[in-house]
Amino acid sequence: MKKIKSIVETVLKGIGQIMLQESAWTGLLFLIAISYDSVLMGFAALLSAIIGTATAKICNFSDENIKAGLYGFNATLVGVGLAFFFETSPLIWFLLVLGSVLSTLLMEFSIRKKIPFFTFPFIVITVIAVLSIQHFGLATARVSVAKGEMPELEDFAVAAHAYSEVIFQGTIAAGLLFFIGVFLNNPTAALYGFLAAVIAAAIAHFDQDSVKLIEDGMFSFNAVLCGIACSGTKPRDGLYVLLSVVIATYFDIFMMHNGWITLTFPFVLSMWVIVFLKKIVGRFEN
Repeated sequence: MKKIKSIVETVLKGIGQIMLQESAWTGLLFLIAISYDSVLMGFAALLSAIIGTATAKICNFSDENIKAGLYGFNATLVGVGLAFFFETSPLIWFLLVLGSVLSTLLMEFSIRKKIPFFTFPFIVITVIAVLSIQHFGLATARVSVAKGEMPELEDFAVAAHAYSEVIFQGTIAAGLLFFIGVFLNNPTAALYGFLAAVIAAAIAHFDQDSVKLIEDGMFSFNAVLCGIACSGTKPRDGLYVLLSVVIATYFDIFMMHNGWITLTFPFVLSMWVIVFLKKIVGRFEN
């Protein structure tokens, strides 16, 4: 019984790590939120997280890293991403399994080489899969239908949609559950994520981008991840959040204007800049 509980907690932590939270309760709320929008995507998320965790265990990767959920979040994103873009078929389920395994191996490479990959394994695998499937016409593109929405308040709605879009969901309810999941584990990170979403929306509005896309959080979900990743209690953390949000949002706008698949690459790119900047600042302090 104790072993089953440990496995469940590890898998859920892997889902929670999508927003950098090592918390099984956060992961559970994320899974509930995904399933609220789509039971199919909820199943894909859970299956992918299990496969990613199992792969790490079979390969005898670090128990500490496994228990922290570090091998589950990229796999989860791959699974949800494939279920979001395409109607499920034997090929999509096969690619879900393969992508989950590959994302785990890439994550281990990242850890061993001490390269901050963040969600980069998910990006690479998903983009290759999507472009290949589209090019050869191997699967039917999925048309998503969002559930009915609750009455909207502008800033709240944008931030909620931004949280929701991090894991391919489209409703305020799902976004609210994602926010609560992060807030329960790290209130500061959750609030920085909220603020980051509002800032990103303002930047996109200033750039005169589509109001519908702004309201749907399409220019803000990468900013949410930036806000969470750079959050902290020091004034400089706020500056890192602001800089990362500006970089991620403008690159997000650039990618969307050019018709590229954005996913979470703007977030990853901005974090690479911030990690480099922090190293430089650290040298001056020493």
